[in-house]
Amino acid sequence: MSISKVFKESIAAAKGNILIFVPMLAASVLSALISLIVVGSAVPMMKNFSGEQIAANPEQALAGAGVAAGGMMVVGIISALVGLLSHGMTVGMADIALKGESATLKIGWSRIISRIVPVIIAVILIGVIVSIGMILLVLPGVILAFFLMFTLIAVMVDDLGATKAIGRSFKTVSKNFGATFITFLVIIGLGIITGLLCFVLGLIPVLGAILILIVGAVYTGFVTIFLVRVYRELEIQTDESPEVEA
Repeated sequence: MSISKVFKESIAAAKGNILIFVPMLAASVLSALISLIVVGSAVPMMKNFSGEQIAANPEQALAGAGVAAGGMMVVGIISALVGLLSHGMTVGMADIALKGESATLKIGWSRIISRIVPVIIAVILIGVIVSIGMILLVLPGVILAFFLMFTLIAVMVDDLGATKAIGRSFKTVSKNFGATFITFLVIIGLGIITGLLCFVLGLIPVLGAILILIVGAVYTGFVTIFLVRVYRELEIQTDESPEVEA
């Protein structure tokens, strides 16, 4: 597999289908707005509690803290659900774009809705597996995440069930370890570059925050296209070493 060829084809698919970046951008904006609303509502409430008031009315302070914690939990659940839907849409749209067809939001939405149950099951299983690995001194969790990197893609583009998709991901990575490892390094490299860019943009008041959301959506969208393209390429490969071109 030629990593550089796959990378160039991913760039071409991204340029020809800008809508692919919309789901992740919309999810980021929505999550940010919800967080601002919840935090903006909680801060004034917390200011009303001085040290003396907390000591005098611990029950009321505890109730306020519970409401705040509950609000943050709701925000987390909503953000996770929106993120899941948007990522699934992006995978579906990337698959369509790489086939040379026009990737529309309507197609992306219909794809994720039709696969929502196995996607949710797969995400839960991945979370449990990786979390257990993280408990075991972190490194096993990273290794497991590496072997599970194609699970959601297999669910979306090959219509596999959650457990079969996990097996497919393990098999794909195992049989093409060199190619997938370089793919992993490319994604990490892009992540570092994106992180540095976001750090610089963060120094710009107001506008910087907006630009960070856009950059994050572009990074996530492109990585998704890249992974789908790599997965499709590896489906017809055995365990050949990747060819890295200049």
